[in-house]
Amino acid sequence: MDALHLLLNHRSASRLSVPAPVGEIRQNIINAGLRAPDHGNLQPWRFVIIENQGLERLR
Repeated sequence: MDALHLLLNHRSASRLSVPAPVGEIRQNIINAGLRAPDHGNLQPWRFVIIENQGLERLR
């Protein structure tokens, strides 16, 4: 699958569901986010991972 296809067919999820990505998959998502262009120069990036009891508090 090429990047153009992925960009043109992007879909956002309005609600997150379980199971959440873990391990290498989660790390790949974070690495991709770190490489995203920041034309507004809003760095530094911060990722918040919420798990377990934190999910209940977030709801």
